[in-house]
Formats: sequence, structure tokens, C-alpha cells
Amino acid sequence: MAVIGSEVLDLRTRVEYGGIPAQSAHPKLEQTGLGYPPSRISINNYSLMSQEVFMFNRSTRCSIQKPALRIAIRPAGAAALVLALVATSAGAFQRTEVREDCKNSDPLRQPFFGETHLHTGLSFDASIRFVPTTPKDAYRFAKGGKVRGVGPNGFENRVYTQDRPLDFAAVTDHSEQFGEMGVCKSLDPSLAGYFSYECQLLRGFWWQAGIFPGAIQRNMANSFFNLAALPNNGPSSLNTRMPMCVNGEADCIASEQRVWDEMQQAAEDAYDRSSECTFTSFIAYEMTSTPAGVNWHRNVIFRNDRVVPRPITAIDLAQEVNLDPKTVAPKQILRGGPDIQKLWTGLREQCLDAGNGCDVLTIPHNSNLGGGLPGGQSPVQIIPPLFFTPKSRAFARERQFFEPLVEIYQDKGSSECRWDPRFSSGVDTEDENCDFELLDSTGVLAAAGVTSGGNATAPSGYNERSYVRNVLKDGLLLGEQLGTNPFKLGIIAATDSHNGNPSFNVEDQRFGGHLGIQDAIPVQSSTDIQNSSGGVAVAWAEENSRDAIFEALKRKETYGTSGTRPTVRFFGGWNFKPEDCGTQFVAKGYAQGVPMGGDLPARPAQKAPTFIAAAWMDDYIGTPLQQVQIVKGWVEQGQTKEQVYTVAGNADNGATVDTQCNRVGSGSESLCAVWTDPDFNPKQSAFYYVRVLENPVCRYSTQICQKDYNVNPLDTANCKTQLAALSTAQQTQAAFCCSNETTNPIVQPVIQERAWTSPIWYTP
Repeated sequence: MAVIGSEVLDLRTRVEYGGIPAQSAHPKLEQTGLGYPPSRISINNYSLMSQEVFMFNRSTRCSIQKPALRIAIRPAGAAALVLALVATSAGAFQRTEVREDCKNSDPLRQPFFGETHLHTGLSFDASIRFVPTTPKDAYRFAKGGKVRGVGPNGFENRVYTQDRPLDFAAVTDHSEQFGEMGVCKSLDPSLAGYFSYECQLLRGFWWQAGIFPGAIQRNMANSFFNLAALPNNGPSSLNTRMPMCVNGEADCIASEQRVWDEMQQAAEDAYDRSSECTFTSFIAYEMTSTPAGVNWHRNVIFRNDRVVPRPITAIDLAQEVNLDPKTVAPKQILRGGPDIQKLWTGLREQCLDAGNGCDVLTIPHNSNLGGGLPGGQSPVQIIPPLFFTPKSRAFARERQFFEPLVEIYQDKGSSECRWDPRFSSGVDTEDENCDFELLDSTGVLAAAGVTSGGNATAPSGYNERSYVRNVLKDGLLLGEQLGTNPFKLGIIAATDSHNGNPSFNVEDQRFGGHLGIQDAIPVQSSTDIQNSSGGVAVAWAEENSRDAIFEALKRKETYGTSGTRPTVRFFGGWNFKPEDCGTQFVAKGYAQGVPMGGDLPARPAQKAPTFIAAAWMDDYIGTPLQQVQIVKGWVEQGQTKEQVYTVAGNADNGATVDTQCNRVGSGSESLCAVWTDPDFNPKQSAFYYVRVLENPVCRYSTQICQKDYNVNPLDTANCKTQLAALSTAQQTQAAFCCSNETTNPIVQPVIQERAWTSPIWYTP
């Protein structure tokens, strides 16, 4: 028997219900097979029995004492592993670790805000930009602490502070150069590679007559490291190591292990295993394959403290391909796409089949930079896109199993969809709200500043699968053809910050970039000003523990935001009523439908699907909501289609900002709608996800330009005159302050922060 409490918390805590009168404020959880009369809600063989009626604050949370159902399992060849099946009204999650039960646990689940993509100075591309942070620093920042940051002079003269602690985080440093980082950043000069040319450059040493130590010297070191150590878009694309690890392999192998151990220990030290459950850390890394600049990156997230002995990296996955074996081709076209199957096979053998409770998932990101590389005039694609067509049904199943999520947004822009106002067209879309945080780049290296960016590419120049919505649509079609949808993807967002400051995505003048010295003044270059401040991942879980959150990620009960923290609920079913927004709909959503990330149950005769979509604004930031939309994708006669429906709020609510970035107009603290698909065809596969748009606000770059340089991007008539009035040094720093949605690079001075939920799928 589990007893559920009923504490009413402060308005600024997370939203759980609907802000209206509620039944079952102090329910009991009883095992039963009964139906759903008004006083009893039956969910997965458990029922909620009403104890009393009371008015509750929309931030109500419940605490639950765990039921005592525990199963002991002894895997073959492994020590005894105690698993706990923690039953809740929405289902059950499995406890795979030894820890205290959480005091604050809710059977109807809570939103936990976190970071799943974050780099520190242990990533080589952060280190070459002189980022000083460690994984330990990053977790401290996630909990509300401070970290040191590098300024435009290349030295550690900045301090970053987190506005609000996160609930969970994963440090995902690039695994391919763990050995190199361990050698170059070691304090042991006896290591063979410590004084190698590339190690000295990595540590910021560059001597040239007439150049004194300081920012210029460190920038020169950065540039020459790129030239010396990263030919042909990086060694991991060529299945090689940097020279110091070729010449001193034993030291690099040992150093790689030390770095991997350090990352694991930092996560273990940060994890709160007490009953307070204040913070969850995940052991993780990034697999960073970038063949010919095409993004194939994935973050690898482990469930608990049982992980692979060493990371499976892009070096392990790289392949070389000679398109014409009769000739000797230049080296740069000998690179094929990596064999991603090697990653999943390795994780299955070394983790899932290890018999010790190891579990793992992989999260692809930046599909907007992963559209593939066509082979000139040939229809053959030299580098396939990140989301390529599976070669078999078995491969589709493997992909669906290991990759339940996709990162839809981060500092290198939005990957939802693309509408470019400069061309008045989109990439397989007519949705003008797809103009949000676009990059003028089709490759990772341009976006990262290794090569030049800032040139406009027409929508026709992008692979359609560069954008998640199109990937989801193609997944429906492939599901019909293969019998398995390989792209059944839930949604999260992240920052991809390389400064070791997870979810530091403030839209104000305090934002100092995400790439160390490179974008320490983010309005100085065309490449950097396009980068956004990043997003946040949100998981609906019973409690703040590794097992509960990991299972939320696996079942796709997640959503992503562009940096703010609104709360969003989404349920799909066949019997929701218009009045359900005025009741305690969460329990009904689980009882009679499925949450975000789920599959609609079998269709009753003559029914069209109904959905409950609800959102509450981020009380801390205070930007009102403008509208809640449901985005539908479907297959019709072998063609993919899409439609966007506004189901709550008003796109024409008059909200805007004035020339000084003050918000003008009205909006909503919360929005809720019960919506029935008016165009439903029971023979057509479909998905539905929610997009929540907040009222307009000034972008971070606009506020930096206004407050630091007195240059106003909103004053288009005088912006360039204001820029010209600055000193030469300030003109350089503020060079791209007058960029807007009509320029190259494209920058929106005013944006609408937003959230995207995981889809709900319908299959005939």
C-alpha cells in the first residue's frame, strides 16, 4: 500500500495540475481492477480514491512512500543485483541502484529540468579555446554554484552564475581525444607527448618575434593548433589519433582511462543519493564523428554507475571509402560515413549484455548540420545524412531501440524546421514560425567557426532530413515500408555549451557565449552571433533519481525548450471531453490515454483522436504565453504532409516589444485546450506534437548591443550610424549588431521563446 501526501507548494515551483478545484487531493493507491467512477480512477491496476476535495495551487506536488515490491535477480556471471519495481499510478519504474527512496515522489510525475549536452575543458575544442572548467565544476554550476569563464583576452576573468539550479545534468565531453587531453593537460612532463608541438599549442603557447604574451598569442596558438592537429576536418573522421598519441600510444591509452575515470567520479560525487533527491547526474560522453563536416554526433547517456570500460568513439566507427578503385583519389574523398552500427553493437555487448544492470541510450543532435554530402553530379551520396534511410528492418529496429530521442534545439540553432524569410520559402514546410534561430550553414565546421560561415543558403540547398519535423514525417513512411519506424523520436533540447556551464541560456547582456575565447564577445563575428543561448531538456518522472529520469527519457515523456522553463502537458486518447481542462486532467490523461511520447491505443469505432494540451508560463522569467499549437504530420497516398493548428491562445494578441526591449501587450499565464483532429483519416499514419510559443522578447544579442555598445538593432534606420560612431575597437566588437532577419547572417533581434513536446503517434 502506498500513501500519497498532498503538500501545496509555492507558486514558483513546478506546475503539476491545472490550477482548478481537484478531486483526490489525498488519494490512496490501492491495487484493484475496478473501472473509473467519479470517486475512483483506475490506472494500470491501481486506483486513486478520493479522500476530500480542496482548491489547490497549480504547483501542487505529492510525495509517495514506495511500495515494498522488490525482486532479487542474480545475472549470470555477475554479482547479485537488487531491483525494485516502484509502482505508480502512471505505471512503474525499475530501481537498478542502491539509494534511499525519494521523499518527494509523485505517482502522476513531475517535470524535471536538465542538461543532456555539455562540454568542459576536457573536450579538445573547448581546451583550444582555453576553457578552464572540469566536469566537477560543471556539476557544481548545475546545482547553483559558480564557474570560471574565459574572457576575450583568453584569460579566466569571468565568473558565471546559474540563475536557477537544474534538477539533472550529464557532462558529455568529446570522447575521441580523451587520451590527448590526458597527456597534454597533465602535470606530468615525463609523458612522451607532453612537450609535443600540438600539446604546447593546446596549452596556449605560441612564440613569435614581436608578439607578446596575451590574447593575441593565445589566439595564434588556437589557430595553429587547428592547422597542425585538425587537418581534413579532424582526426576522428580519418580513423587516426593526433600525433602525440601515435608516437606515445601507451601514455595515451592510460591517459584516456584516467579522463574517463575522472568523468565517472565527477558524476558519482555530484549525485544526491539521499532521500532529499536534490540533483541527478548521469555518466555520459559524446561520440563525435564529423566526416567532411557532416554532423553525425550522438550523446551517449548511461542509466547508472555501470558503464562501458572505455568509450566507443568516432575513431572506432570511421570508415574509408574509395569511390573509384581504379584511381588513386585525394585523401579527402576517402572518407565514408561512419558505421553507426558499431556504436550500437559495442554498447549492446559491453553494456546491455554485460549482466551487471548497465543500460544506455544515444541522442543524435544538430540534424540542421547533418544533411549529408552529395557526390557532385552523381546521385550517390558520399556522406549520408545523420538520419539516413535504414538498410533493413533489423537496422530500423536497432535505431529505434537505441535512439528514443533527438535534440531539437541547442546553441547551434533550431533543428525543428526551416522557413527563411529572405527567400519566402522553407524546407518542405510553409510554417512561418519555422524562422526561429536559423543558421546560415549546412556543416558543423562552419557553425563552429573552423571555416567561414554567414553566407545565406536557400532552403532548396538543404537536405529535407536536416530538420526533425521532416524526419518524423519520413519515419511514418518508412514505418509503412519496413514495418518499423526508425525515426520514432521524442524531443529534448540542450545547450552544447563548451564553457562547462550547463543550461546557462540567459537572454540578457550577461550571456558570454558558449565557446570560450572564440565567442566571448558573441556579437563580434557573423558565425558567433547566429549561435543561440541554448535550450533545456525536461523529463516527466516520478522522482529526481537516475532510474526514474532515465526511464522517462526512454519512454519519450519529455519536451525541450529554447531556454525558458514553461511547464507543458500533452495527452492523447479517444474520449477526452472539452470540459476536461477544468478538472484534474492529469490522472484522467494517464487513465484514458497516453502522455507525450506514447502511441494511441486501438481506435474505437467511429472515433477521432482527442488531445489535452496545457502549458503554464515560466513564473521566474515572467513572459506570458501567446499560443499553444499542435503540429500534425501524416502520410497520404505515399506522400508526407503536415499541418499546424493553433488550439489555445491567439497569434494576433498584439504582443511585441518596444525599441528598448520592454514587453508590450497581453498574454496568458496558462493555456489549456481539448482538441479533436478535424481532418482525421483512420487509414493514415500520423503523429502529433505540441509547440508552445511565448510572447516576443528581445534576443540576447539585441540586449548586448543596446546595453554594452549603445547600438540598437531595433532602430534599423539609425543602427549603422550608431555603429560607425563607436571607437575602432568597439566597432570590431559590435560588428554584427545591425544584423536582422533580412541580412547575411540572419539574426532575429526579437524572438519568441518556445517549447516542443515529444509526439504522440497513431498507427492504423
